[in-house]
Amino acid sequence: MINFKRISFIYFLILISMSVALINIFNLQFINQDQLRDKILKQNYETYYIPAPRGDIFDRNGNLLAGSELNSFLFMNLKKINDTNIKSYKEFIKFNFTEMQNSEIENLFKNPSVLVEVGPIEEKEYKFIKDIQNFQAFEIYQLPKRVYKYNELFSHVIGYIGSPNQQEQEEFSNSKYNFTVGKNGIERYYDNILSGSPGIITFQNGDIVDFTPPKKGKSINTSLDVNLQTVVRESLMEGILLANKNFDSNSTIQRGASIVQDISTGQIISIISIPDFNPNQFIEGISEYDYLTLNRSKAFNNYSIQGLYPPGSVFKIVAYWLALNENLYPEGAFLSSDKIDCQGNLSFGFNDGSKQVYKDWKLDGHGLVDLGSSIKQSCNVYFWDIALKIWRTFGESESESILQEYAKNLGFGNQTNIDLPFEKFGIVPDRQLFEEWKVSRPELVRPEGWLGGDLMNLIIGQGAITVTPIQVSNAYRSLIYGQVDKPYLVEEYFQSNPKNIDISSKSINLLLNDFGKVTNVGGTAYKAFSILGSQAEDTGGKTGTAQNPGDQNSTSWFVGIDSISNPKYIIVTVVEEGGSGSAVAAPITRRIIQYLKDIEMTPVEFGEITE
Repeated sequence: MINFKRISFIYFLILISMSVALINIFNLQFINQDQLRDKILKQNYETYYIPAPRGDIFDRNGNLLAGSELNSFLFMNLKKINDTNIKSYKEFIKFNFTEMQNSEIENLFKNPSVLVEVGPIEEKEYKFIKDIQNFQAFEIYQLPKRVYKYNELFSHVIGYIGSPNQQEQEEFSNSKYNFTVGKNGIERYYDNILSGSPGIITFQNGDIVDFTPPKKGKSINTSLDVNLQTVVRESLMEGILLANKNFDSNSTIQRGASIVQDISTGQIISIISIPDFNPNQFIEGISEYDYLTLNRSKAFNNYSIQGLYPPGSVFKIVAYWLALNENLYPEGAFLSSDKIDCQGNLSFGFNDGSKQVYKDWKLDGHGLVDLGSSIKQSCNVYFWDIALKIWRTFGESESESILQEYAKNLGFGNQTNIDLPFEKFGIVPDRQLFEEWKVSRPELVRPEGWLGGDLMNLIIGQGAITVTPIQVSNAYRSLIYGQVDKPYLVEEYFQSNPKNIDISSKSINLLLNDFGKVTNVGGTAYKAFSILGSQAEDTGGKTGTAQNPGDQNSTSWFVGIDSISNPKYIIVTVVEEGGSGSAVAAPITRRIIQYLKDIEMTPVEFGEITE
């Protein structure tokens, strides 16, 4: 039996479907006709991006450190190339760009982009410029070229540019269509400021319908000084040569760093890392051989912020500050002026009954020393005695890490947050870290974990501790200035966040006075500074000689203060495996101080081996 209700329902559904289809056809043909036309037309639009010139980088005196030159390039619109004219275009390119291989020319015409770069035309003759007017597919646009005026001089601090990878395209918004990104230094840290907005050429069916010119990036003024940077690099290079002449080493001594920091502002006036490189090589196109040579020498490492070294005796200022604040002196001493007898070694027993003997670098001892003369002569025994007192007084209590807390308050073990990328943290070891290492890095620690001997090593800047030169510079600056803040290179974007540290003006003056003893008669850096004569009386500093594992030479350190009566600059110098700090790093720093004080500079000469 026929079900008329069901048939009626089916007919109803068919009628509804046909109505919807008719409505859609009506909308397509009449109501949405304009929208569809626009959509189809847009499918024929193509875009091409012209990289923007990067902002310039200047030193504090307006000297251009990095800039962009605009050079004219010939481009070809492939939408205007067809079977009829392709041969003439190939012949023109082959005749006028003789350096191009046939395969390169063929690849130009296979490029998927609407616009393809042929080559530079800056050196082309007038006839060439006249001839290309007869070829409709040719266009001329200017492209920026980065130029580093001083070659190697600012290679690490300014950095260089290169092609962005996928991650960099996401991190730096303009890099994708500028086709470049800062790879290191200020170029990278301030890439979003230096990089401009790329130009946009819009094509429709091969014809240019819109052009938005590229917009140059914003320029940056730094705190750097070209003349000082030159002196610092020369001095460091002289010192490295000196170390190679006077110390036997399994490998060539070639790495070091030097920093000059303004005490009142925290600005970095000069920052050098050796070995260095010429960033212009990356613009012109560096050969694989040259790149591998630089990479093997670790020339791309910025040792001023990435070099991790045991600090040796330059770390003793942490214990110096602690002793003054906590009235924590060697056994039998109650004031900074109280003296102990340093006989060249320290014999004692730990709580576990083990007998220990620690020998000072000066085997016959320093005689009677107080806090000030222990800095002057870099007496290890005095500071070992403080460490022993900390261990016996606070061992395995909450105050056991009091030395580490003082170090961390000065920024050790953390980034200084200088406006440069890839800064290292360093290590301030303690019981907690050793417990973590027992699990994650058991080869670095004994099964017993943190012991009193580790604290003894730490207090003289040895053992598991590592620091960077910028940390040392900022720590000394903090103690002299009474505040901790981050160092910086570009004032315009500097956001100060100062933190007062617990040091009195009396203690600061005492510290400066004791630094002055180091560079004068009886001090570890006296020979290095004696060439200054009476002018050395108003200088100061601290030597450091940090032992390295195995058969490596010691690392040479010196922290200099240009004036103890009116301190303006901290100068930190480190030479990796450079030997004695008083023999190598101190005379390097002395030459830099001569320049800062407007004293006639003398060559870097080997000092006295101490520590």
